[in-house]
Amino acid sequence: MGPEELLESGLAQLGIAPGRQTIGKFMLYLSELKKWNRAYNLTAIREDRQIIIKHFLDSALYLKAVEGRGANIADVGSGAGFPGVVLKLLHPDLSVTLIEPSWKRAAFLRHIAGRLGLAPRLTVFEGKAEELEPGKSKDKAFDIAVTRALWRAPDFIKKVSGIVRAGGFFIMSKGPSFAAELEGLPQKYEVLRLKLPFTDAERSIIILSDGDK
Repeated sequence: MGPEELLESGLAQLGIAPGRQTIGKFMLYLSELKKWNRAYNLTAIREDRQIIIKHFLDSALYLKAVEGRGANIADVGSGAGFPGVVLKLLHPDLSVTLIEPSWKRAAFLRHIAGRLGLAPRLTVFEGKAEELEPGKSKDKAFDIAVTRALWRAPDFIKKVSGIVRAGGFFIMSKGPSFAAELEGLPQKYEVLRLKLPFTDAERSIIILSDGDK
């Protein structure tokens, strides 16, 4: 199964059916990621099949958690664009800010945003989420903050609470022992348990909200 067929089949398993133009953009993303990876080591995953499954499809799992919860999204610790670029490709109406402190990853993100034609509603901020707090920049508060980084839930909320609007959402993927991290948190939460296509892995997408604000 070639890269395009693999991606299309995996997205179909998630109930997502993008057009040929979007699939073409994913293939360009794949090519550029591998090219930059040789020089800058953006990700340890280098083989086409694994990039598609463990980066593209794993990021696509977030789409169900994001839809209906707002259109202005911060991808915190975006790395090589996961999940933020994938979400933007699959849902072009989203406004996405990729927050990444590493200069080499931020450079790649700016490059890929241009190559995929995602500007101006996909932007890159080279720095930490805390530097985007209201009063420190012109950026507005976000509806949603997402991450694939390995922060504990309380640490992630503390890191991004200054950039998420009242009543907004914090979305992250966790392993099977996530429950202990949520104990004592004031935020309400729900859990989406989703199977990662072509694997036996199940992801727990945690959606925390300040619904009482």
